[in-house]
Amino acid sequence: MIYLDTSAAVKVLIVEELTQEMRDLFAGTEPLVSSRLLELELAVALQRRGGEEERISRVLSRISLFTLDDGVLATALEARSGLRALDALHLATVLQLEGIVDSMLSFDRELVQRAQEAGIPPHPLCA
Repeated sequence: MIYLDTSAAVKVLIVEELTQEMRDLFAGTEPLVSSRLLELELAVALQRRGGEEERISRVLSRISLFTLDDGVLATALEARSGLRALDALHLATVLQLEGIVDSMLSFDRELVQRAQEAGIPPHPLCA
């Protein structure tokens, strides 16, 4: 199972470098998971960059969303990752899914590094 953050998922909606690779990933069968935070971040990204908001639901339908709860917040606080708040919540979510998630797919190098330090390997597209 691959954990995605917003920097990866947004590439499916907005044409950027690696958009085709992300669309290929979404067309595949590999299970994808993220934080419920992804829904908000995608909506904000599309509002700021001018994308088609109705496409968000199609992207989200391909991803299992993990609920933000007190456990995720506690993990984010305990991790003391030094990340920005939203990235810290993504890291905490992937840590909550340790043993289920095979890799993390993000184009935020600092987030990928912190996940790797915590034992979550980066997805090959991160390189």
